[in-house]
Amino acid sequence: MFHAPPIMEVNPDGSYSGFMVELLDELAKLEHWELEWVRLYWPEVIPAALNNQIDLIPFISYSEERAKYLDYNDIGILTGWGQVFVHRSEETPKNILGLSGKTIAIIKNEIYGEKLAGLCELFIIECNFIEVSTYEEAFELLQSRKVSAFVTSNLVSYGYSNNFVKKTPIAFEPRKVLFATAKNTNASLLKTIDHYTKLWRYDKESPYFALKQKYLSEIEQDQPIPPWVIYVLLAVLGLLLMLALISLLLRQQVKIKTQHIEEQSDKIRQIINLVPHMIFATNANGKLILANRYASKFFGIDRSNKKHHDKKDILEKAQKAANLFDDEELLLRRDAHALQKEIETYNVDDEKFVLNVSKVPFIARYSRTPSVVTVGVDITESKAYENQIKHMAQHDLLTGLPNKLLLNDRLEQSLVLTKSYGHSGAVLFIDLDYFKNINDSLGHAIGDELLKEVARRIKSQVREGDTVARHSGDEFIVHLNHLSGHPSKAESFAKNIAEAINFAIAQEYEFEGNKLFTTASIGIVIYPSSAKTVESIIKRAETAMYYAESMGRNRYAVFTRAMEKAVVRRQVLESELHKALQESRFILRFQPQIADDDYKCIGAEALLRWSHPTEGIVSPTEFIPIAEQNHLIIPIGEWVLKQVCHQIKYWLETYGYSPFITVNLSAVQIRNSDLVHYIEKLLEQTQIPPHLLELEITETVLLHEGRASIEVLNQLRNLGLKLSIDDFGTGYSSLNYLKRLPLDKLKIDRSFVKDIPGDPDSETIINTIINMSHDMGLEVIAEGVETKEQLNYLLAEQCCLFQGFYFDPPLSLKQFETKYFDNLHHSVLFDNKVVSLKEYSKKAKKH
Repeated sequence: MFHAPPIMEVNPDGSYSGFMVELLDELAKLEHWELEWVRLYWPEVIPAALNNQIDLIPFISYSEERAKYLDYNDIGILTGWGQVFVHRSEETPKNILGLSGKTIAIIKNEIYGEKLAGLCELFIIECNFIEVSTYEEAFELLQSRKVSAFVTSNLVSYGYSNNFVKKTPIAFEPRKVLFATAKNTNASLLKTIDHYTKLWRYDKESPYFALKQKYLSEIEQDQPIPPWVIYVLLAVLGLLLMLALISLLLRQQVKIKTQHIEEQSDKIRQIINLVPHMIFATNANGKLILANRYASKFFGIDRSNKKHHDKKDILEKAQKAANLFDDEELLLRRDAHALQKEIETYNVDDEKFVLNVSKVPFIARYSRTPSVVTVGVDITESKAYENQIKHMAQHDLLTGLPNKLLLNDRLEQSLVLTKSYGHSGAVLFIDLDYFKNINDSLGHAIGDELLKEVARRIKSQVREGDTVARHSGDEFIVHLNHLSGHPSKAESFAKNIAEAINFAIAQEYEFEGNKLFTTASIGIVIYPSSAKTVESIIKRAETAMYYAESMGRNRYAVFTRAMEKAVVRRQVLESELHKALQESRFILRFQPQIADDDYKCIGAEALLRWSHPTEGIVSPTEFIPIAEQNHLIIPIGEWVLKQVCHQIKYWLETYGYSPFITVNLSAVQIRNSDLVHYIEKLLEQTQIPPHLLELEITETVLLHEGRASIEVLNQLRNLGLKLSIDDFGTGYSSLNYLKRLPLDKLKIDRSFVKDIPGDPDSETIINTIINMSHDMGLEVIAEGVETKEQLNYLLAEQCCLFQGFYFDPPLSLKQFETKYFDNLHHSVLFDNKVVSLKEYSKKAKKH
């Protein structure tokens, strides 16, 4: 509701009346609506509808601009037009030309005020418009003579008729009065209004006719003569006068022709000013002889000053626009017929624009001074959109890094430069270890955040001009260009970068309270010494990455020709692994675990081997990574567990005792939801004591599997199994993290044992692990013990469990039984006491 009598009125007592108010009341009775009128000023009405503060605008005209955010009903309830009013003491203007120099009040955002302003601009009529918010304010300004005229709808103006207001013959822009709602909110409401409008507007007994008679009868009796009728009558009268005064017109031919030329010039000037692009002309004297509205605003030119401006004065204000005047000397000398180019330039307010500029030479008939006409088409927005599309096509949406398309383009350019200047380049192919598990366990949202953070860390380790690209999924590629022409120096630099990236990626992450660890395997290729095409560079870097993965992950490898053979062999082994599982070509070896300085065997680690029909025994370091990658490790792992459990059962039944057997679990097995159930079922089938089966997990797997691995370990521990960590000390686990794990034993990695005694770093690490294990109540075992000196050092540091070639290599089942089951009185360490194997078996079972 906005006060616009007689259409809508706010009465002194605060009640509402008027044609539209009472018409909607009639509709509300029929449709059982409850109406709540909201008091607003006209400029507030449309924003209120768009903000859902009101459901219906009851008095509004249609415009294409408003139709972008409003829906209208179809049938007009009334017809109105724009009407200009002046003070009764003012001379009545006969047409729009009579408004020249006047100050005119218009309602803010009302369509008739906007249209009158447009007409004045079109006819080059200088008017001063004052925007107001209410009709009362406009009529008060008119009454106090602060404005010369007021324009509004003829329907509203009659509600303010009094002694000081008179209408003029200036009427324009007839429009239907409609109802409107916010876009896509109340289509049914508008259809209902159309329904009743259609029924009532030709029914003289309807509320519509009664309300028109009550409120609008004076308006209908006072319909103005349409402007076109006046124009036709004036034209006829003009023709009669021309016939009567033919002789006078003949004498004024020169004047008429001059006026015609001026009119044509005015039309051209209007057209030039309406064009939404820059048009200006400069002559050989450095004068700006033409500038349309766009150009004037761009250069900061005062349009009221009709004098020609000097180009140098313009450039003092708009210094960064100097390139708009480039190449004009060529055209003035006729060294070129026309020029066209795209430029970036700045206006007087230092705003950046992209213009498609065309320049042509020009000499007017009345002048001998050559000029240059410039047309600048503003393509700023389209260029920005084009650049955005180009950026999206060349960059990864998640990380913002260059994608494969942009990376390949930069590699192509770099290859050309290496041939020309003799330098080298390097590509690092980076693959995150165990990323799929993070995605599966914590969700893709966390996975995406991890990828973004990894991208940031990689970028922080390279130079400004290097490229970090996302290749696919969890794979990234780093392109290092302009390296030394000596391949060895380039390789050394690339290795340093790879080490820095590996270290950065391996640091702890935290997202939404989840603390994560991940590592990366990196393949390095130096070009052009090791590859000479983009395709071969990427392929060989990927080959080196796979090699790094096969070597244990969290490391890098530099491509060599031998790696390609290794990849081919990997593919062959992968296809033959399936057959090996079907044909039961896997065998177990048992490496004893020795206790104390009396060297008693208390257990053994079951080690898997592949008996290949042509190659003999295939090392597990070769086929286990392949089995993990294609998930064959799950059925293979189940086979190992089954063999071990049945072997323990056999020993118990045959000899009355059995040492514990350790079985390694991989990350893929930990993630297998059936693992715990499968082991539980095996224990039920074989009825072996659970403590005789020990499961070994690497420290790296524990870190990467996170909470999921802890849950699985707790379930396995609840079954009565023993748990140990393999390769301890090679990862990044903290003491607090270890305390959360249900562990029985830590195994010192062979990489630390091989350098003792004599290597201070290894000795420090071993000493720390042993002391930490004792503090946490865990057993500690050292693997890779091969010399007496190593054994003595470990004994001195109070490590009392050992495994290695100093005692035994991995033994076949027959060899193991022959050596350790023939003598029933072998002793073992139990509760810090040496007991016989039979006694150990009984005590452990009770324990």
